[in-house]
Amino acid sequence: MPAIKHDVNTIISDNLTLLGEESRSFDERRLAQLRERALLIARSDGFLGSDSRCDEFGAMFDVQTCDDAITEASDYLTAKCTSQLFFDKLTVCKLLAGEYRKRRIAITERLLGNSPMPGSVRIAYFQNAYADAAFRIFSEVIDNLSAVYASDFTAVCEEVYYGRADVCMLPLDSSRDAKLISFYRLIDKYELCPVFSCDVTTPDGNVTTRYALLKKEFTLPSKERLNASGLCFFEFSITPDERAPLCDILAAAKECGLTLYKADSMPLSYSSSEFAYDVILRVGSADGLDAFVLFLTLAVPQYEPIGIYPHIHTKNEQ
Repeated sequence: MPAIKHDVNTIISDNLTLLGEESRSFDERRLAQLRERALLIARSDGFLGSDSRCDEFGAMFDVQTCDDAITEASDYLTAKCTSQLFFDKLTVCKLLAGEYRKRRIAITERLLGNSPMPGSVRIAYFQNAYADAAFRIFSEVIDNLSAVYASDFTAVCEEVYYGRADVCMLPLDSSRDAKLISFYRLIDKYELCPVFSCDVTTPDGNVTTRYALLKKEFTLPSKERLNASGLCFFEFSITPDERAPLCDILAAAKECGLTLYKADSMPLSYSSSEFAYDVILRVGSADGLDAFVLFLTLAVPQYEPIGIYPHIHTKNEQ
């Protein structure tokens, strides 16, 4: 086995050190340009509300970040270019969120809306022993909560949809049956948003069902709740494509301090081979949530927010 020429290896090490220094300088200049791009968006009235915002945001970034002739010959460089594009977009969203904070703009509230709970809350639900248990849990955190009993789950949703109740209660999933698709279809049909969740466990401890309170408009948790890491959930649905694969979306969430709680796939109504995903993340902080919501709004064309809501822990859970 031939000996390694240490003088040649030293030259290689010196060259790599110089390249590292040049790379740091390059990164600083790149960051300065991305900050300018974030300021450009912040100064553009109506950009975030535009139907074409994802296309316009994507067009701001030059996909050809590496020389075509080189990337065709190098899987490493192709992956590096793709990764760079993703991180450039996410960096702009983080910088943009910071700029909105400086201007005292509550960006998540502006993008999703925020309709406070009324002083006296009428809740519609289909009565049974477990729903009654969930009602008692919710009544511990919501003042002046009163019940309206409905004949079935469709009627539960209609009570809220037609304004006869302020919120309704539905089961979302269970440890035995997983995601309860039929109830999510009702949530989608009646355009409901979860505002609180809690878990109810059977007396034998074998099955736990998650219930949610839902209303017609988004009701955002307080900043204090959002900053209590892991207390709140952010739930949304996506149909990934080549511009926004699921792996990039979850990587962006991690970079913004959100952690995956669960993700469920559902076949699309018009295709047996394509799937939509319902994703639930634990929120790490209000600032991180702002940046991630901006990323979804600008970089993920087929994204639909479902709700941002606190989970009420019972004494047994704590």
